[in-house]
Amino acid sequence: MSFIRLFVIITVLYFLQFGVRAQNIAYDIKAGANVGTPYSKPTVNDSGKVGIGPVLGAFINYTFSKCFGVHAELSCAYKCASFQTFISGDTNYPETILGKPYKIHTQYTGWVKGAFKNYYFDFPVFLAYKISEKFNLLAGPQISYLLKGKNTGTADVEVGVNPKYPYTTVDNAPFDESNELNKWDYSLACGTSYEATKRLFLNLTASYGLRSIYKKSYTQAARKVRNIYLQLSAAFRIGHIKDNPVTENKTQ
Repeated sequence: MSFIRLFVIITVLYFLQFGVRAQNIAYDIKAGANVGTPYSKPTVNDSGKVGIGPVLGAFINYTFSKCFGVHAELSCAYKCASFQTFISGDTNYPETILGKPYKIHTQYTGWVKGAFKNYYFDFPVFLAYKISEKFNLLAGPQISYLLKGKNTGTADVEVGVNPKYPYTTVDNAPFDESNELNKWDYSLACGTSYEATKRLFLNLTASYGLRSIYKKSYTQAARKVRNIYLQLSAAFRIGHIKDNPVTENKTQ
C-alpha cells in the first residue's frame, strides 16, 4: 500500500506544477503493461523469459505547432523477467593437506537461475510529431529511478577442473544481488500514439537502456545488462475537451 500512496502523491505534485490552463496543454492518465527483460548478449545455452508487468502513469501534452509538441510523462512500471545462465571462472579453493592449510588455484563452472522484480519510476520526455489526424510519432530520452529492486535466485556450481572428481559441489545455493542494482537508469525511447476517440488514446513505446542496471563495482556480470522493454497502454484525456490540442489543430 505504501507504494501506491507514494505514486499518488508524486502524481498529484506532478500535475500541480503545471497548474496553468491553456489551450495548447492537455492532461492524460494511463494504464497498461510492459513486456521485456534486462538484456545482455547471451553465451552458449543461456536462456530466459521476458516479464510482463503493470504500468500506471500520467502525462502532459504541450503542443507548440500544428505538427509538433512535447509529451512529458511520469509512470510507475513493474519490470520483471527470469533467466538461466552459464557461469565459469577462476577461484582459490581452501584445502588442508597434512594438517596445513592451502589455497589451490582452480576453476569453477555452473548454472545460475534467477529473476528480476524491479519497480521503477519512469520519466520520459518525448518530442511528438503529428503524422496524421490519428497518429503521433514519439521519441526522446527517459530517466528511471529504481524504487524497489529485487534480483535473486539459486546457483549450482562445481569447483575443480576434473568434472568427475570436483573439489566440491554446491546445489541450489541462494543468492541475492539486489543491492548491486543501480538506482538510476537512462534510456532512449520511441513509439507512437493513436487517437481512438477525442478522449481515448492507445500508446505503444519501446525503451532501450543506455547503461547497465548493475553498479560499476559489480564484477559478476561480464557485460552490460540493459533494460529493454516494450510498453502498451491506454490513456484517457481529462479536463475540458476544448483544451485538447489535437482537437484545436483539427479545427484550424
